Amino acid sequence: MNKIVIIIGIIIAMILILGHIQIQRWKNKLQKINNSRPKLTRSEYINRFVNSGFDKRHVEVVYDEIKSFIAMDDFSIHPEDDIHKIYRIEDLDDLELIDNVCEILEIKKAEPKDCDELNKKLKVFNAEYILTLTKKLAEEIPEERSI
Repeated sequence: MNKIVIIIGIIIAMILILGHIQIQRWKNKLQKINNSRPKLTRSEYINRFVNSGFDKRHVEVVYDEIKSFIAMDDFSIHPEDDIHKIYRIEDLDDLELIDNVCEILEIKKAEPKDCDELNKKLKVFNAEYILTLTKKLAEEIPEERSI
């Protein structure tokens, strides 16, 4: 019985250690990316999208939510960054990211059909993708909410 508990403890410890190593590798990768390109301030990031016709409030929320997902304060995010590849925000997390943005902006949450339509136009899941989606959702007439 004691051997089983020890073996289970060792397995759990190995899983935790491997998880920690994987996180460290990812943070090192992000740091290399960050060091290899020019720093972009929050206001520069926002202005790039505002100048392209996106709502400033939407851009601010998307920026803040991406930054909170990656949880690295010193990392300079860029508009063209592929959120899946660079930030390791996977399929379920990207839906959570979009839902968070919609909730903060108080707009209708995205449905699969909304994303399917957008996937035909944009091939990379980046800030432009989220902003295009939120712009479309904000323009839709909201359904009446029951009180």
